[in-house]
Amino acid sequence: MEFIQHTINWVKGEIFEAYIFGAFGLLLMFSSLMLWKFGDTPNSKALIIPLIVVGIFFFGTAISGIDSNNKRLPDYKEAFNTNKTEFIQSEKARIEGFQYLYKMTIIIASICFVLAICTFVFTHNPTLRAVGIALVIFGITGLIIDYFSKERADIYYKIISEKH
Repeated sequence: MEFIQHTINWVKGEIFEAYIFGAFGLLLMFSSLMLWKFGDTPNSKALIIPLIVVGIFFFGTAISGIDSNNKRLPDYKEAFNTNKTEFIQSEKARIEGFQYLYKMTIIIASICFVLAICTFVFTHNPTLRAVGIALVIFGITGLIIDYFSKERADIYYKIISEKH
């Protein structure tokens, strides 16, 4: 398989991941609307805004990812056809350049979990607990997305290392 096909597979994986991320964002927004329409307890009412905020963030991030990755596909093909060696080197540098983000996700998720636990241990306020639930959703979703993204990045980097 020619190297560019690995790059295309990488980008298609990122696009697919963004679609799932966006669908989850839509599901959160829909859930929030259902809580607004049918929820009649303080806890259900408190979840409306935190779920909408997280859902909008997920959906917006997904739209951005889909758009940017779809725009990059032709550029990758052109760069590969222009100079294969330089393209492979630039891809290696690009992959190395964002590896720190996976560690950042773990740190951010950990902070979200600790804050969520604190809201449940130290308060009975429905709004603060709803924010805690939203933080857990945010943290766990980030871990799940990066779990698969890092796997694809590691595979892609291995292929790059073999080629270069």
